[in-house]
Amino acid sequence: MSEGPDGRLTVSVGRREFELLNREWADYVAATGAGASPVDPVLTLRRTGGVLRSLDRLLASIEREDSQAPSAAGAEPRE
Repeated sequence: MSEGPDGRLTVSVGRREFELLNREWADYVAATGAGASPVDPVLTLRRTGGVLRSLDRLLASIEREDSQAPSAAGAEPRE
């Protein structure tokens, strides 16, 4: 992780994982219809599961990159 100009931490995530999360989120939004029609609860749960799995993969991609980066000032990586 690196620090941005305003003191915030910045991270990198896998492009594939980020794109998959965006697709899963779009599928979820389409399935829930923003209240325009009755919601299919089974489809909504499936889409929710897809979003959560994609988010898990995205978070795992952060950990892999963080663990490969040299630690700042000799500090041990946090768990």
